[in-house]
Amino acid sequence: MKFALSGVRPARKRNISSNILSASAFWALLFFLSFFATNAGAAPAVVRKDAFLSQLLAARGFETKNNARENAASILKSGIVPDAVADLASSATRLDVLRWMVQSLGLAAEARILSDLDLPFKDVGSLSAFEKGCLVVATRMNPPLFRSSAPEFGPGHKIAPDEAQFLLSNVRQASQHLELEASFAPAPGMELAIYREGAFSAVPKWRVYVDGFDEKGEVDELQRFFASQGFKMEPSNPNYEWRLGSELLEDYGRVRRLAALARERGKASRVLSSIRNANLENQPLYWALLTLDPSHYVMEPIIAPTGITTLAPLSAMVRGSGVKAAINAGFFALTGRNRGAPIGTLKIDGTLVNKPYQGRTSLGWNKDNRAAFGEVSWSGHVRLGENLLAINSLNYYIKGNVVVLYNEYYGKPTPAHEQVTEAVVESGVCVSVNSTGGTPLGPGRSVVAGYGVNAEILAERLRTGDEVRIDSAFNGGDSSWDGMDDVVQAGPFLISNGEIKIEPEGFSASTLNLRHPRSVIGLTDKGHWAFFVGDGRDGMHSAGFTLQEVAAILKMKGVAYALNLDGGGSAQMMVGNKIFNSPSEKRERPISYGVGAKLRQPPS
Repeated sequence: MKFALSGVRPARKRNISSNILSASAFWALLFFLSFFATNAGAAPAVVRKDAFLSQLLAARGFETKNNARENAASILKSGIVPDAVADLASSATRLDVLRWMVQSLGLAAEARILSDLDLPFKDVGSLSAFEKGCLVVATRMNPPLFRSSAPEFGPGHKIAPDEAQFLLSNVRQASQHLELEASFAPAPGMELAIYREGAFSAVPKWRVYVDGFDEKGEVDELQRFFASQGFKMEPSNPNYEWRLGSELLEDYGRVRRLAALARERGKASRVLSSIRNANLENQPLYWALLTLDPSHYVMEPIIAPTGITTLAPLSAMVRGSGVKAAINAGFFALTGRNRGAPIGTLKIDGTLVNKPYQGRTSLGWNKDNRAAFGEVSWSGHVRLGENLLAINSLNYYIKGNVVVLYNEYYGKPTPAHEQVTEAVVESGVCVSVNSTGGTPLGPGRSVVAGYGVNAEILAERLRTGDEVRIDSAFNGGDSSWDGMDDVVQAGPFLISNGEIKIEPEGFSASTLNLRHPRSVIGLTDKGHWAFFVGDGRDGMHSAGFTLQEVAAILKMKGVAYALNLDGGGSAQMMVGNKIFNSPSEKRERPISYGVGAKLRQPPS
């Protein structure tokens, strides 16, 4: 289907109960009073840190004991509040409890994401970016933790018992019925909607990963060091990168200690929560939806600066490129550490970079604001006079008697080979022929490489100065698809003409039906581009989405066409230089390519 380019809240809507001082709250207030000065003429009563943390544990619905100090130690040890809190007997300030409440509701990622939004308070200049984000979250969530009507926040203000009870009542309500919505325009022609619901209801455990090892010997050495410090770490080699992973830790103080030890040895670490939330009705969910006006922006596939044989974080593709927003795109294969290749159709600015993968949906668009979704096939030939040689692969070496076409997007010299003939082509003319491979590539240059028996055929039929014509056609010469300047492929197709229509397209039942982090690209009923990301695999922040759930969200938000992209640890969306989701691996995964939005240049 083809068309011209020109917001989801879940179905259930919660009613927030009024703030009524219950019997339990009354006894909690008496409990607080034992920690205040109450003598006549004394300073006004204030809440101690251990008292507030103790009652915060109760307000979140977790098991408590009768001893405030034990409860405070429990919430800190569990990592529900991951701060290292000193002097528990001192007074709790408004900034203290702001951080603790936001963290205890699993909203730390949202605080990072929303930290740049404006605040109505005059006295927040000294707050860190994270603390500003906490205040954004606390004033915009439903129920709000703090009211934003006061001119000042008062970060150093010491919490009094009545304020503590008000705040804890809000935490108690949020534990059952939490919603956070934020909609804003990051730049002209953009609209970004952020949504989070639910709060985790199980005590987390923690796993620490230490990454970035090149050699197994270095892994073994550091593993022995950690063991000498009391930490059991196991090596693994996912995606061709060595790492060490801890056993599940219940004491967050040990998490901080392990991360500090890694830093001392010059290594980065990541902390992932491990949580099982049996309360399926209230598990946390987070998504972000960015819409872009095509009169302001043009879309283009973006790759690593070193070519499509390299995997790189999305931020590395965006940096210095002029891209104003980006999302990860199609699936890819791994061939080594930070090495790989796209799976499926990839066409960039009129040049076909990778051939289609049979049975999955592609999205194409051109500079005249036309777009198409559908399955495409491709055929390519090298025409040598009256002779045709079929092209078997694009920018990807495969074994056998094959012909491979390499172009500037390959990003490195062609592979060296014992039985190859390479014709270097510029402006449709063969400028050189070699039999070793290793030819550098660049703008305007391509290489036709024949391997096996095709090496002999090319050597016999091709000479320097000969005309070399490369024929390329989608769907047997469908002019509408051949006229698309850019094409990406992923799948499955989720929404067509406003209707949810999800076909398997050869994907596994897990991909189709289970909860995972998700990325989607589409077009709204107004013809605006849509980037969607839904986080997952994080029981404190977001459990993930099925494809049906994603499609329902997008349809309710007015998305008329939607294509699922590579998800999981690859799911990521950026606006400017900021990531507006929380990748499930707590770091950017190196990917094959993304789709970026650049400012449309006015007609000359």
